[in-house]
Amino acid sequence: MSTVTVHSGGSVTIPCFYDKMYQHHEKYWCKGSDWSSCTPKVRTNRPKISGEVSIRDDPNQRFFTVTMNNLKTVDSDDYWCAVEISRGSAVGRRVYLSVTEGVSTLNRVSVHSGGSVTIPCFYDNVYQQHVKYWCRGSDWSSCTPIVHTNSPKKSGEVSIRDDPDRQIFTVTMNNLKTWNSGYYWCGVEISRGSAVGTRVNLSVTEGVSTLNTVTVERGGFVIIPCFYDNIYRQRVKYWCKGSDWSSCTPIVRTNSPKKNGEVSIRDDPGQRLFTVIMNNLTSGDSGSYWCGVEISRGSAVGTQVSLSVTEGVSTLNTVTVQRGGSLTIPCFYDNIYRQHKKYWCKGSDWSSCTPIVRTNYPKKSGEVSIRNDPVKRVFNVTMNNLTTGDSGYYWCGVDISRGSAVGRRVSLSVTGGVSTVNTVTVQRGGSVTIPCFYDNRYKSHVKYWCRGSDWSSCTTIVRTNSPKKNGEVSIRNDPVKPVFNVTMNNLTAGDSGSYWCGVEISRGSAVGTPVSLSVTEGVSTVNRVTVQRGGSVTIPCSYDNMYQQHVKYWCRGSDWSSCTPIIRTNSPKKSGEVSIRNYPVKRVFNVTMNNLTAGDSGYYWCGVEISRGSAVGTPVSLSVTEGKMSVLQTVANEMHSM
Repeated sequence: MSTVTVHSGGSVTIPCFYDKMYQHHEKYWCKGSDWSSCTPKVRTNRPKISGEVSIRDDPNQRFFTVTMNNLKTVDSDDYWCAVEISRGSAVGRRVYLSVTEGVSTLNRVSVHSGGSVTIPCFYDNVYQQHVKYWCRGSDWSSCTPIVHTNSPKKSGEVSIRDDPDRQIFTVTMNNLKTWNSGYYWCGVEISRGSAVGTRVNLSVTEGVSTLNTVTVERGGFVIIPCFYDNIYRQRVKYWCKGSDWSSCTPIVRTNSPKKNGEVSIRDDPGQRLFTVIMNNLTSGDSGSYWCGVEISRGSAVGTQVSLSVTEGVSTLNTVTVQRGGSLTIPCFYDNIYRQHKKYWCKGSDWSSCTPIVRTNYPKKSGEVSIRNDPVKRVFNVTMNNLTTGDSGYYWCGVDISRGSAVGRRVSLSVTGGVSTVNTVTVQRGGSVTIPCFYDNRYKSHVKYWCRGSDWSSCTTIVRTNSPKKNGEVSIRNDPVKPVFNVTMNNLTAGDSGSYWCGVEISRGSAVGTPVSLSVTEGVSTVNRVTVQRGGSVTIPCSYDNMYQQHVKYWCRGSDWSSCTPIIRTNSPKKSGEVSIRNYPVKRVFNVTMNNLTAGDSGYYWCGVEISRGSAVGTPVSLSVTEGKMSVLQTVANEMHSM
């Protein structure tokens, strides 16, 4: 007597061999412990199939096979291979079928197109040394073998591996397509023509389960979305690394650990999606990863992701700007993301940061704007009128697909203090020096002065590297203080407008602070005065109403930015033959010079201090000659006597 053991729910094919003389006789399969009274189930004439049992004869090979599907424990019993010889006469051989409890494999597996799956096939201890195989077909008795544990162990994207100690063999199928859907079988050969097996229904659905390839710059981060079928909502999900799906190393799991170093995982059953976040990526993180879902003991489905971490800086790490200033952040991205949506968001955690602006909508939100340049593969974010409340972590983000993005973090620090004056009013023909204060870390960076209402597109006029002078505008840096000064001479009404103190940080990035310059009409003072040697002169210096309480002064020198103060309205109000007196109601201060000599000839300046290091002024050319006093001197003296 032969014995066959099958797991509950499995299938078995029993071969029944006979002598050549019985090639054309009727064969049948019957059940019962007693051969003489067993009950026929199927016959080669009629019926050839009965429920889950079928029979097929092969006279040329001189054997018939009986296949039994969806076996239950109640199917355990004695069966007989029988051949009728004549009316009432037959020959037969007994087979004992044992159907044991336990799951031999999964009943149904659903995988997204492009994904992978590992099917576990459990078998009884008696089959440890038997050949195992994986075949395809709706009918167990005629399924087509794909791989065997003897040969071949791999066929295309399908491989098989046996573990006799655990009494299991696993089948892995990669890069699944929708046409791979269908019925498959875990099979164990028992003897020539005989096998046991269990059916698996594989469904490969349309849709992307995750990205195929992701490219991120070194130091950045990435969010990988892993979509799964509805039947897996309550299953454990995981993220593993390795070129081979069947042996990849788990990093994080939705049960434990949910975080491992810079990698974390989060499941959203409502969206049928779990996301994996990887921060502070290095080139060593490049490689193959897998979105995995556990199905049962030893079984899982998964989809491969190829991660490439490239060299280079995607944006700045840290930026410091003074309160009231502006900032432009460059966000560089890989060529494959040129047509993708970009955005700027705020938050310490990348996975939950709040988007502020996007390249699709909105492109501007309050004082923040975004502009994309696909040719240079960079998008720039500009933030104006910064306050200390704007300090924090921000992210350059690029949407890849539904739920997935790559990006890099920027730490923004807005410090207290005035980086420059906000508004300056100068009378036509005058001069002004604007102080631009910057953080100590920017001592060696290039500074510049530009014009335009929009910080991100202002036109550069002068730079501390080149050109340091452009017409009536010059720039001078003092790293010790640290400040750089911009001087503008011979101002006209056309010079009124918005300007910016700018400091370059790196390629495409800069910090800056706006200055509003207003050049008003009217005479701020006389342009030229001629006085006879030994005479005296009073110079009227008119100023705007906003400067009534500011310190006024008189200085000498051909260059406004470096002229030497002689007297001031605070101290001293008199120096030798020179004195100063302020009339706030009339908005004028007068400078009187007595006992003039030829050596007093030269350029002087009416100056008004605005704030630390900043001032406005107007030049006066004084000429001390022999002979009569000029008309201009008379006019000046008349103004003094008013």
